[in-house]
Amino acid sequence: MRFLLIDGYVDEPTALGVPPYISPYVRYVAGAILSQGQHTLLYRTIDQLRESDVWPEADVVILVSGNPVPGKYLGGAPITVREVEAIALYYKKLPVVWGGPQSLEKTRISFSNLFIVEKDIEAYVADMACGISPRMRRRTEEEWHIFAVSGAEVVLQHPWFPHVMIELETARGCPRRVHCSFCLEGLYPVEFRPRESIVAEVKRLFEVGCRHFRLGKQADILSFHPDMEEERDGFFRPVPERVRALYAGIREAAPDLKTLHLDNMNPGTLARFPEESAKILEAIVEYHTPGDVAAFGMESADPYVIEHNHLKATPEQVMIAIELVNAIGGKRSEGIPHLLPGINLIHGLMGESRETFRLNYEFLKTVLEKGLLLRRINIRQLKRTPGTPLADTSLRHDVKTEAAFRRYKEKIREEIDNPMLKKVFPLGTVLRGVIVDGQRGEWSLARPLGSYPITVIIPRLYPLRTCLDVFVIGYRERSLIGLVYPFDPKHLTYHEIQYIPGMSKKAGVLLTRGDISLSDFSQSPLYEILQKMSR
Repeated sequence: MRFLLIDGYVDEPTALGVPPYISPYVRYVAGAILSQGQHTLLYRTIDQLRESDVWPEADVVILVSGNPVPGKYLGGAPITVREVEAIALYYKKLPVVWGGPQSLEKTRISFSNLFIVEKDIEAYVADMACGISPRMRRRTEEEWHIFAVSGAEVVLQHPWFPHVMIELETARGCPRRVHCSFCLEGLYPVEFRPRESIVAEVKRLFEVGCRHFRLGKQADILSFHPDMEEERDGFFRPVPERVRALYAGIREAAPDLKTLHLDNMNPGTLARFPEESAKILEAIVEYHTPGDVAAFGMESADPYVIEHNHLKATPEQVMIAIELVNAIGGKRSEGIPHLLPGINLIHGLMGESRETFRLNYEFLKTVLEKGLLLRRINIRQLKRTPGTPLADTSLRHDVKTEAAFRRYKEKIREEIDNPMLKKVFPLGTVLRGVIVDGQRGEWSLARPLGSYPITVIIPRLYPLRTCLDVFVIGYRERSLIGLVYPFDPKHLTYHEIQYIPGMSKKAGVLLTRGDISLSDFSQSPLYEILQKMSR
């Protein structure tokens, strides 16, 4: 059979699959098909379909998508409800199987040829590929391993390859006794993947040409195969040796990888088990690549909201976690911090009020005043997921609160984010291997491949997917302004000269005169940095 696998992209609390990321879901589905041997598989992203007037022929269409987490994206845009409908209509004579994370979109569409898989889509597709009647079921541990390894080759069909970030799954479900009101991880049975299986998958991905990896598909990297016999407040004791062995195994399987980052780290685990967590942080810093981010699902600094939504940690505990990560991960390599925390805040939770905004801001202000570093602060509105405790709760929409939210968000961006950005990425910081993945006017938008990569705005147009080294010359909201490293004054454009501090009025004169040299920038406050960057 000819299978067409459409990647509509996923974004959930424990996984990202928007380019340059590729999610485990599509690789597992590919593995379910390719492991049978007698089928052909064509992979297309939704962006590729948007750009094409003629869609591929197939016998079966598999669609993977689901976005229970709202987000803004640069490398691609997740599939819309209308686009799912268009796919179902275009392939109306074929079965269209739709799976991935559960989200509200899946409750809004009904077509006779559209089959929505509520459990593991890779298991459903495996049954189809074997020629048996497909069942709504969970994958087995053996299938988990086979599909992960066998599906590696699908990345060769990704339009961004080899600049693809591989999202690796280490576990499913959340081992906490009580789960956050909004999160779908509590809906899954807790499963920890064997270390050997993860290492085997990385080895195969490395063999086909992948060099960028993130341990992202997990609720808490500290809780990889924890000690379930020792518990504190519903959290289980981390086992540092197991996390160290995982990282060491990945490094052995992919010896010259370019990126090894992580995603989620539970601040509640860090605060309750500081000694074990410190050992794990030391192991991560030893084996990973710099520029890493540990995403803390803080969600709120309001004690009332924390209690009513069963959140992970108090503000005091989150502060302990921030201090611990800064102490071990804050050291720099080639100017870039090794590992910094990132804060996730969610608005729209039960019990929220304008007082919540004040408490959140004051917490972040304290972090800044203490001289601690945060890589990024993510502020988002709640998106309900079917099946979660919050899904059926009636929440009042308060227009006054919405206006207060906008003011509060702007205040954080101006008074916290911008000063923090200058501390994390001082002027002259070099970022290597940023990939151009957007263009706006005369600007190129580029990001390094990594966890929560910073956007660098370059005042010159470069082709998409161009890989560059850049250095920092300025700041915008949540982004950096950069020039290509090393600095070469002879090949600057008018737009580039304009954005070098102190040079805006001289750009035209210099270009008219020609033969621009480094000394022409002596009046710029960044002259010493430009000298250093030109070597």
